[in-house]
Amino acid sequence: MNFLTKIHIGLLLYGLFIEAARIFDEENIPVKTIVAVAGKNLTLPCPGVNEQSLIDTLTWKTTVTIAKFINGMPMVHSQRISLLADNYSLFFNKTQSSDTGEYSCIINDRHSPESIIDLLIQDVPAPPERPLITYFTSRQVNLSWAHLQDSRNAPVLDFIIQIRVGETGAWDEWPEVHTNNSIASYVVTKLLPFTVYSFRILAVNRLGVSQPSKESYYICTLREAPVGKPITTVAHNTSSTSVRISWKPPPADTIHGEFLGYRITYRARDKQPEDIKEIYIRDSSVESHEISNLETFTQYLVSLQVFNPEGLGPASTVLIMTDEGDDSSFKATKCSCA
Repeated sequence: MNFLTKIHIGLLLYGLFIEAARIFDEENIPVKTIVAVAGKNLTLPCPGVNEQSLIDTLTWKTTVTIAKFINGMPMVHSQRISLLADNYSLFFNKTQSSDTGEYSCIINDRHSPESIIDLLIQDVPAPPERPLITYFTSRQVNLSWAHLQDSRNAPVLDFIIQIRVGETGAWDEWPEVHTNNSIASYVVTKLLPFTVYSFRILAVNRLGVSQPSKESYYICTLREAPVGKPITTVAHNTSSTSVRISWKPPPADTIHGEFLGYRITYRARDKQPEDIKEIYIRDSSVESHEISNLETFTQYLVSLQVFNPEGLGPASTVLIMTDEGDDSSFKATKCSCA
């Protein structure tokens, strides 16, 4: 082994020793953890600096350089952060969660800081991802969503589900739903059939409420049979063999599906139920109908129902009597409700 090779090996071993010592020193630097709330002002003192310290140069850094003090002049790389000239502390104007990190204050170009400040800025949660609809019926919707919980932030305690009816409705028209846990799924109940809904999610921790997620895609709940009755307005005979009935439709939110029209059933009062006859009016805009070919001077039970693709709604029934048959003395006989 020649002389130059020995020198090269010696320098290599010395470099490895210095690197190992540096790593050993860094692993033994004390760490001080500071937890703060986002939006508040914060001052980080430089560890090791006191009133007697003589400072030529000073550097604050995380993974990048934050601020420097050189030749009596502070240099800072952020509009929110400033370096206090009297004690070299780092001042944050309204902290943000992005300020979280390990901060080192290097004095006079020393190899390592006196200690490391592990700064943790806790904030309201990040907004959840867009909720997905995994299952739905006429009255309920199953929701699921993704939410990334930052392990260093305050844990999520609750999710708020906001519900919008229709494509242009307001988000505050329907009561909010609280899940009361941190599970990222929920079954929303007590919805209306055949109604368009969308949903969005907010996360809650002890510091407050997140921004809302993107809204879900629209969903129309399934149909149900109608629950509303038509309102009979007029029912009377028009001759000895005919009667007329007029009505108003039930409220739209009781139809629970596509409004296809009306079903009219009628029979003589003294006849058996199996003698009933029916008429389908397949036009939801119709609001009156005349029934012909009836028996003279006879009481009839006339029932009216709305229907949709799921079936019939409840009936409104009236009792109408045809005329005696003497046209010269004809008088309309009004109905009575049964």
